[in-house]
Amino acid sequence: MKKRTIWTVVGLVFLSAVIYGIQIFVFKDIKTTEFYILQDLAFVPISFAITTIVVGQIMDDRQKAESEHETRMLTSTFFTGLGSQLFEEISKIATMDISPNDLLCEDEKKIPEQLRRIEEENIQIQINKEGFENIEQLIQSAKMELMELASNPLLLEQECFTQLLWGLFHLLDEFRLRGVYDQLSEADIAHYNSDIEKMFRLLLKNWVKNSYFVHSTYPNFYGAVKERITKEDFNETN
Repeated sequence: MKKRTIWTVVGLVFLSAVIYGIQIFVFKDIKTTEFYILQDLAFVPISFAITTIVVGQIMDDRQKAESEHETRMLTSTFFTGLGSQLFEEISKIATMDISPNDLLCEDEKKIPEQLRRIEEENIQIQINKEGFENIEQLIQSAKMELMELASNPLLLEQECFTQLLWGLFHLLDEFRLRGVYDQLSEADIAHYNSDIEKMFRLLLKNWVKNSYFVHSTYPNFYGAVKERITKEDFNETN
C-alpha cells in the first residue's frame, strides 16, 4: 500500500473519531453514540458486498466491452486492407455457392447460422499461376502487419481470428519451403489448394463477424461497403 494511501486512511479514521467525540461532548449521550457506531459497523459487510460484487461486476462488464471493441477495431483494420484483398483474389480461384454479399451480417443472432453455413459449404480451390503469385505477394508484403497483430494480447481471446493468422503464417512457411509456382509438383499444388481452402474458410467466418461489428459501430461505412459489394461480385467468374 502506498504511503499516501496509508496517510489518507489514518486521516479519515482520525476525522471519524473527532466527529464521534464532538457528538458525545455536545449531546452527553455515550450509549446512543455507541449504538450508532455498532450500527455503522454492521453495515460495513453489506457495503463491502455491494461495492465488490455489484459495482465490481459493472466495472468488469465495462472493461470487457471496451476490450471487445478494441479487439474488433484491430480485426476490422485487417479487413480494410489485406483481408479484403485476399477475399477478392481467392474468390477468383474458388468455386462456391455463397458470395460476399450473402455473408454480410446485420443481426448478431444470425452469426452462428452464418458460421455453420460456411463450415458446411463445399468450397473448392484450384490455384493457377496468376492467382498463386498474387496471393503470395499479398501475404508476403503484409508479413510485418501479421506479426504485429499476432503479438497483440487482445487478439488471444478471438480464437477464430487467431486461427486465421496461424493459417496465413503457415502459408508463409509453405512459400519459403516449396518455391515459385513453376517449380510446384501436382502434390504441391494439391497441398496449396487444401491450405488455401482452410484459410479462406476462416477468412469467411471472420468476414461475417467483422461485418456485424462494422454495421453496429459504423453504419455509414457499412452501407458504402455493402453498396460496393453489391455492384462488384468477387465470385462472378465462377
